[in-house]
Amino acid sequence: MKNKYLMKILCITLISTMVLASPVSIMASAEEGFTVNSEDAGSVTETPSPEPTETPTPDPTGTPSPEPTGTPDPTPTDTPSPSPTPSPEPTETPEPDEISKETQEVIDLIDSIPSNITLDCEEIIVEAEEAYENLSDEEKAMVYNYVTLLQARELLDELKENEAEKPEDGSDGENSFNDSDSNSGDSFSSENTNVQVGQKVTIGSSSISNLHAGKGFYLDSLEENYNLSFSDDFAEVMEEIEQEYKDANKLVDVSDTEEDHLTSSRDNLLVRNWQDILAVYIYQQSKEGTDTFTLDETAKEELAEIFAQMNPVVRDKKNITKVSYGNYHINYYIKKNKISKDDREILKKYTETDCKLLCAVVTGAKGFVRQSVGEEVSEERVNVITAAYSLVGRVGYFWGGKSTTIGMDPSWGVATTVDADGSRTTGSLRAYGLDCSGFVTWAVINGYQDQEMQGVIGDGTSDQWLKANTVSEEDAQPGDLVFQRGPEAGSDNHVGIICGQTDAGDWIAVHCSSSKNGVTVGEAYSASFRYIRQPDFYPTQEELDEIEKEKSQNTSILAALEEEDSKSSSPKKTLTILEDDDTEAGDGFQGLEVLD
Repeated sequence: MKNKYLMKILCITLISTMVLASPVSIMASAEEGFTVNSEDAGSVTETPSPEPTETPTPDPTGTPSPEPTGTPDPTPTDTPSPSPTPSPEPTETPEPDEISKETQEVIDLIDSIPSNITLDCEEIIVEAEEAYENLSDEEKAMVYNYVTLLQARELLDELKENEAEKPEDGSDGENSFNDSDSNSGDSFSSENTNVQVGQKVTIGSSSISNLHAGKGFYLDSLEENYNLSFSDDFAEVMEEIEQEYKDANKLVDVSDTEEDHLTSSRDNLLVRNWQDILAVYIYQQSKEGTDTFTLDETAKEELAEIFAQMNPVVRDKKNITKVSYGNYHINYYIKKNKISKDDREILKKYTETDCKLLCAVVTGAKGFVRQSVGEEVSEERVNVITAAYSLVGRVGYFWGGKSTTIGMDPSWGVATTVDADGSRTTGSLRAYGLDCSGFVTWAVINGYQDQEMQGVIGDGTSDQWLKANTVSEEDAQPGDLVFQRGPEAGSDNHVGIICGQTDAGDWIAVHCSSSKNGVTVGEAYSASFRYIRQPDFYPTQEELDEIEKEKSQNTSILAALEEEDSKSSSPKKTLTILEDDDTEAGDGFQGLEVLD
């Protein structure tokens, strides 16, 4: 009897221990961050504890104590059977609360955030953050991937800060450095596009093109501020006008005798007043009631007439084969046509610095580029800048992209895998283009129409730095190179080309930007450029002086008048001298008041 009683006590104790042990173990797992797997929980079938609702918790006060005088005689029905305890069903085991629909939606949103964070990810990150904040505290605790959202927000904020304060552009693709500060353009892979390697990508037709840096911004600025637009072939229209004028006057310049017809500082017939011609054309159109102006083939005839008026052929009396153009500016037109002060405003507007720059960028025409960079800049520098402008809106940024092709490279726009290390785009599929130093190399090669210039300008930002010389800001000129970092950066750098100055004297640069995914033009300092270097392949001032000395032998009437006036202390009175004074003024309006 005693043995039966002891057996009863032992069984009750065993059952109580098993009941109490089960929920404790689940809580410990939850504290350690694990989730109980229902399949694993049900794998043990031999000895699980009974359901908690059916098994009474042992009460120490309810356990009968053995009395020496009366041992209870338990009946068989009261004695638990020592048979194996059944395994718990998964639904009977205490589990953490089930994930709600709203919680799962937040988890899915976070999972949909790309691993490569770009500025374009902001919308999905904000959406996930707002959805998370709408959850209860209990639901928030169930969002197991919340740390991913926090990391995405941190990376996005860093990119936004870099966009505003740090270099906006990708550095060279030759070295293995992380371009996280600058390569904020979208990253693409063959998994998220139907484009195949080797396929030509039309701008705007595919996500891998992603060409942000186009002519749109500059065209919009022209339309909004000047009601002005150009056809895509307007540079050709300008060249036709110049060539037909030469042919009509039976003129041949130095470059006309060269095989490549590339203009140079040795030419005598370089047109330096196209902006003034444009201003006169718009002035005349406005007088006829036009308030929006489109420059295309239909404007050619009127432009040619104005061109002839503003560029009379000036011949030397002693040798009529020695000629030059008048290159008259708006002061000449104002004086000749007795333009009132009120009417001069439109002429002034269309020859201001911003308009000059926009016309040069949008058309890529040398006639506009010459005036936008300044009268004293050599034609060799003009050629390089013109080549650089020709790629605005036509080629995208490609990490490690290079080209020595003269003219448009047929490989540009072809879907290509980025194989240069060091970029977030490495291994992804993108439309082939140029990186920053590749753009500079191509511009110089095409500016000189000579592939051997590759070795002169250098390959990569480090090489281009070393092959250029120190120059003071006062002596710097359009065509010089600008860098974001010093020599200690090596190839971890970004390079562009100076292409002009603002009215305030701030440098303007053209460069191939990763964040804009293409060639863009803007203030150099705002793009984090801090260093100017001068390449040694441009003609030096001594060489230019020698060229001018040789050209002076072709003295024209205009040059003779200028020389005669320079020896006189009397005010400049003739129309020719007045317009030439305007040339030296820089902004095209010096001395307007004396014309009244």
